[in-house]
Amino acid sequence: MRAEIIAIGSELLLGATIDTNSAYLARQLAAAGVNLYRKSVVGDNSERIAATLREALSRADLVICTGGLGPTLDDVTREAVAMAYGRSLEFHQALMDQIAARFAAMGREMPQSNRRQAFVPTGARIIENPRGTAPAFIVEDPIGTTVVLPGVPYEMRYLYEHAVLPYLREERGVTAVILVKTLHATGLGESAIGELIADLMLQENPTVGISAKQARYELRIGARADSQAEAEALIAEAEAIIVARLGSHLIGDEPLADRVARLLREQGLGIALHECTSAAPTFRALSAASGGSDGIRGVLIQPITNPIDEQAAADLARAGAVRTAERWHAELGLATQAASTIDPSGMTAVSVALATPTELLQQVTRRYDLRQAEGWDFVATLALDLVRRYLSREPA
Repeated sequence: MRAEIIAIGSELLLGATIDTNSAYLARQLAAAGVNLYRKSVVGDNSERIAATLREALSRADLVICTGGLGPTLDDVTREAVAMAYGRSLEFHQALMDQIAARFAAMGREMPQSNRRQAFVPTGARIIENPRGTAPAFIVEDPIGTTVVLPGVPYEMRYLYEHAVLPYLREERGVTAVILVKTLHATGLGESAIGELIADLMLQENPTVGISAKQARYELRIGARADSQAEAEALIAEAEAIIVARLGSHLIGDEPLADRVARLLREQGLGIALHECTSAAPTFRALSAASGGSDGIRGVLIQPITNPIDEQAAADLARAGAVRTAERWHAELGLATQAASTIDPSGMTAVSVALATPTELLQQVTRRYDLRQAEGWDFVATLALDLVRRYLSREPA
């Protein structure tokens, strides 16, 4: 089954509201074995909604719409869906009675505008909504099926789980399984990783894709099968190939900061951090990790006051790593130090050092564009990966 999602609401286009409904539905459809091909967002305009729906139905067997089922004049999803299917709207007294009863239960008088919510496209299958006043509905037609759900997240989730999913399973014969596993990698660029697994990215099942986030990379393996065991076997086969090709650049199924925090706990080690900027990127990343703050013994933020070059930055990082570990009585000290000079390309040399209270263990210098705040996130990735490799006994 090919599916698409249409999120409806001008507030989504304006950025005033984040579309969490589509993300939820995407996860649920994948778990149900439904292939989701597209997600669209359209404002509260009946003609544009109808056009978007007709376009989706030309490609998909199933379209799920969320939003626009409220009682106000800008809630036009009902009219738009009827328009797309060439149908009229039909009033249902039973729905009107349910809406009125809900207002009565809340001790409130029902505004006349809520009468609009008792209309659905002619011939549609009604989904009663015990969590709100906006009934949902399903339109089945030779051109395709559309499920229309309210935009209020908790109402939408309830109706999907209690009405839509049983409909897909019991009446539409959806029985397949889609599993997704995410692996994390660092130390190689996205293009380099892409070249190593190019053949995997071209295959149809399982699928493999890459996402880049501050020099950290997520490799998603998605497998579709008739059973959980078959899907897991497909993922395991692809994962084994990726492990073999990426080697120590592959972190595994844990994010980098979580892996470092876990290794510190397992080895009973504490780490002290020395950072050259109030942004404190390494501290922020590690302290946000699961249990990451447990391993941090102390943090020293010491911005430079005088101009320094690349060599001076390396010297300060080395000294800072040792001094910070000693000061905070930590087994490890990790220091990041940036030069204050910027080369003609706009890059700044940053040195990262890892040490014990008595000796330097590892040190590396890289260049980053620190004119943008995100540049510091790349520094944190470099620093934490240095720790990960040391704790995992892997080469720097």
